Amino acid sequence: MQTDFLSHPLLRDLAPAAGLAMTHRDVAARADPAVAITASGADGGGWRVLADHSYHSGRATEFSFEATDPAAVCAAIEAAVQAAVIDHQGRMLSMLATINAEVINSLDGTEIVRNVLGEVRHVLGACDSGVLRLLDEKSGYLEPVAREGLPEDYRQYRLLPGESISGEVFSTQRPALVNGRGAIIAAHRVMRPESQSFMDRSEIANALMCVPVVTEGRCLGTLTTLSFSPGGRFAPFDLAILKALAAQIAIGYRRSQSYQEALATARRLEEARQALTRKNRDLDRAVSLHETLLRIFAAETGLAAQLDAVAELYRAAFRFESVLGHAHRSGGWSDADEEGALVQTVEAAGLAVGRFLVRSEGDAGVLRSLFGTVAAFTALEFMRNLSQLDLLNARKSDWFDALAASGERPRPQFGFSPERHVQVIAAALPGDRSMLGPYRVLSGLQAALPARNALAFHRDDRLVLALSAPTMAALERNLAAAARAAAEMDLQMGASAARDDWATLGEALDAASQAAAAQARRGRAGLLRHGDMGIEQLFAGRSRREILAFSRQVIAPLAEPKHRQLHETLQRYVAEGKSASRTAQALNIHPNTLYQRLQRIETLLRRSLSDPADYTLLSLACQLEADYAAPPTED
Repeated sequence: MQTDFLSHPLLRDLAPAAGLAMTHRDVAARADPAVAITASGADGGGWRVLADHSYHSGRATEFSFEATDPAAVCAAIEAAVQAAVIDHQGRMLSMLATINAEVINSLDGTEIVRNVLGEVRHVLGACDSGVLRLLDEKSGYLEPVAREGLPEDYRQYRLLPGESISGEVFSTQRPALVNGRGAIIAAHRVMRPESQSFMDRSEIANALMCVPVVTEGRCLGTLTTLSFSPGGRFAPFDLAILKALAAQIAIGYRRSQSYQEALATARRLEEARQALTRKNRDLDRAVSLHETLLRIFAAETGLAAQLDAVAELYRAAFRFESVLGHAHRSGGWSDADEEGALVQTVEAAGLAVGRFLVRSEGDAGVLRSLFGTVAAFTALEFMRNLSQLDLLNARKSDWFDALAASGERPRPQFGFSPERHVQVIAAALPGDRSMLGPYRVLSGLQAALPARNALAFHRDDRLVLALSAPTMAALERNLAAAARAAAEMDLQMGASAARDDWATLGEALDAASQAAAAQARRGRAGLLRHGDMGIEQLFAGRSRREILAFSRQVIAPLAEPKHRQLHETLQRYVAEGKSASRTAQALNIHPNTLYQRLQRIETLLRRSLSDPADYTLLSLACQLEADYAAPPTED
C-alpha cells in the first residue's frame, strides 16, 4: 500500500505551513479493517498523531506538526489516510477482476497458473516470489507445479501434507501469515531431513503468506507468496486478497481439469477404435507371416540357411548375433547400416540369447512385426541347438576323463588337436548361473585365445580348458591371453604347469583347481599359476578369513593404529629381503632409524629377526597380508 501520505492533496499544501512530518513503524496487524487515528497530544509546543492502518499495510504512521488548530490537521490526516486505504482497496479489487477474467477465459491449467502467479506479484506490492503446490495423488507429495522469482532447484522442494508451513496449511486448510525471518523459521515445526537440508542452504524470506487452494470441499494444494525485500511485510488485507486469488485458481484449475478429462476420454475412445482396426489388420498379417516362416524353418536345415531364406523372401538386410559369439550377416548388410538400425532381441526361456540388427528401411512397425516373429522362431532353433551343446559338453567332459585315464595322446576330436605340450585351466562357474552362463564364458575365453586349439567344457561347479600346442612359446601366448580375458570377465582362474605327459592330465586338472581356489580366496580376478602358489599350497580348505586371522595373530601388536609405522617398516624389510640399505632407501629414512625401529618391532613381537624360525614366521605373515588383506580388482 502506498504510504506517502504527505503527497496526498489534503496534506500536500498543509504540510509546509504546519511543519508536518511523518515516520512509519511495523506494528502487530489489527483484525479490524478500519483505520484507527490516535491523537497523542501536545509535546513541547508540537503535536503527534498516530494513524494505525496495519490491517492494510502491516504498519502504522506517526505524524508530528505544529498548528493553532490541531483538530483541523488531525481531520486532514485522517481523511488522507482513509482515502489512501480506499484507493488501495479499489486498485486491488480492479486487479482481481482482471485476473478473474484471465482465469475464466482459459481452459489450460498451465496457462491459468502462469497467468495468476505472474499477476500476484503485481497485485501484492510486497510480494517478489510465489509458488503453487498441488497434491500428486500417486506420490502423496505437494509438488511445486509453478513458481515465480525462485531459483531453479526450488522445483525439487516437495513436501508431505502436514510438513512445513505449506503442508500444515494443506492439512488444516487454515491460511498462514508470518512476518520476520525468525518467525518463519519457527513456523517450520515438522520437517523431513531432506527438506530441512534444503531449508538450511536456502535464503529465508522476510515475510510469508500461504493459503489453501480449495474447490468443491477438496483441497488441491497451496499458494504461497514470499517477500525477500529488506523490511518486507504482509498484512491481513494482503492475506484476504491472496485467499480470493487462490479461490479463483481452484475454480479455474478444476474447470480446466474437467475439460482436459473430457478431451482425454474422447481421445481414448478414438484411439481404442483405431487400435481395434489395426489389431484386426495386424492379426491377418501375423497369421500369414507365421505360416510363411513356419515353412522356411521347417524346410531349411541350419540357422544360417533359414535366415538367408528370410532375407531373400522379405528383401531385408540384417545381422544376427548370439550370446555364444555366433554371428550371421544377410546379403547386402554393411557395417554402415549399424547406425540407426532397428534392434530386435531374441529371448528363450526368459533369457536374452541374441539380437537382430535390421537396416531401418520402410515401415518400422512392419519390420518390428516381421523380426519379432523371426526372433520367436530363432529362439526355438537356439533352444534346439542348446540341447545339442549340452550333449556335446557332456561328451567333451567324458572324453577328457578318458584321456586322463588312458595316458595316451589321442587323435583330434571336437576341433581339439592334441600336440606335444598340454596345460589345463580351471575356474569357478561365473556369477551368471543360468543355462547360458557357462557357454557364454567358455565362448568368450576361446575367442580370446590366439591359437584356438582348446578343449573347453564345464562340469559340476567349474569351467575347464585343456590347451595344447607344439611349442612352449605358443602355449605361453595362449595362457597370457586367457589371463587377460579372466581379468576382463571377472573370473578367478588357475592354471597347471605345462606337461608333455598325457598320463598326468588328471593331476593337471587338480593343480589348476587348487590354483583357482587360491585365487578365489585372495578375492582377485585373473589367473594364478599353480607353480606361483608357493606356501599357499598348504592352505587348501582354509578360508580367506582364517588365513588372515593366522597372519594377524603373528603380528598382532603391530596391528594397533599407533604402531602403523612399525608395521609398514616390517613389511618393507621383508619385501626387500632383509636388506637394510634398500629398506631405508625405500622408506626414505636413515639406516640408524631403521635399526631402532627393528629393535622396537622385536621388542613388541617378542621375536628375533635374526632367528631363522622367527623370521620365517614373520615373513610368512607379511606375505599373507600382502596377498589377502586388500585384494586389487585386477591382476
